[in-house]
Amino acid sequence: MNRVWIHLVAMAILSHVMALAQQTGSVLTDTLAFENGSVANNMYSNECLGFSFVIPGGWQLSTQVGGTDVKATHNSRVSLILLTIEQQQGGSFKNRMSLNAYDAAYSPTVQQFVSNAAHGAVSVDQKNRAMVKDAYAVDYGGKQFFRADYKRTASEGTLYMAFVFTKFREYYIGEIVMSNLPEELDPAVSSLQQISFGDDEPNLRCVMSSDYGLDSGSFIDSVHSLRPSLSRSPSSSPLPVPVSQAISSGLVTGKVTPQYPDIALNRRVQGQVVMRAVIDKNGRVEELTLASGDRMLAPAAIEAVKQWKYRPYVLDGQPVKIETQITVVFQLNGSNHP
Repeated sequence: MNRVWIHLVAMAILSHVMALAQQTGSVLTDTLAFENGSVANNMYSNECLGFSFVIPGGWQLSTQVGGTDVKATHNSRVSLILLTIEQQQGGSFKNRMSLNAYDAAYSPTVQQFVSNAAHGAVSVDQKNRAMVKDAYAVDYGGKQFFRADYKRTASEGTLYMAFVFTKFREYYIGEIVMSNLPEELDPAVSSLQQISFGDDEPNLRCVMSSDYGLDSGSFIDSVHSLRPSLSRSPSSSPLPVPVSQAISSGLVTGKVTPQYPDIALNRRVQGQVVMRAVIDKNGRVEELTLASGDRMLAPAAIEAVKQWKYRPYVLDGQPVKIETQITVVFQLNGSNHP
């Protein structure tokens, strides 16, 4: 009798442990991606970042969206371009804005982040760019944002830019707005009146998935959690400042053109090689990681790009290390170019 009782108790405990393991497994595998958003009824929503944004009337998605799914693109390892929309007039560009999210570990305050972003953009080309207004507080969607404006002059005229961000769920979330008319900038930024936020607690089911693939999209750095990037010790070296490819390309002072690999020429392989680069404060390529590209093309691109030289990126009067993306295009007509 005692043996039967012990056997029944053991079976009950084992069943409980197995059920718990199954539950735990389902929690661990039931993950969400920060990159994944959706558009329904003219509203963009992102469950991981915890907010929704009503796309204003007269604005259109500037990229094709498959169904209701909208996948963000990586501006760097932990900064995302969530959505890009634009206004057109007579078939030409009028205004454009992108919803962005940046890891808040890059800057201690949202005000400093916005100020640095604007001053950093201006420092790239001080001859043709100028600050209009440094970071100041504004309220949208029941939260305090900070906004900084600058303008840039080009052959086609003057463009007016605004960075507008708030801190939420360990991210700086907001808009980068571009207009070719100064009077259009404020109405465009006021679209943030239609943003709404959930609770300000990180969703522990969410991960940052990096689609840094080879060939047809196989994963290299498939999935990594956001949390470890935010829990570094104060004594660790500063993280590189995320800088867009458009800005970093303007800092290049010396390029080495990659040689088209013979094997790729013989097999008529062409396409893009995308790399994640860390540029040190002296303008040297410190790290270079393949993000995507054909295996036959990638080694030649990496070998060339690691020899590139950059003008130091300056923030608050000091050169800083940056992280950016570099794209090299190989074309069979012989015009492979960065």
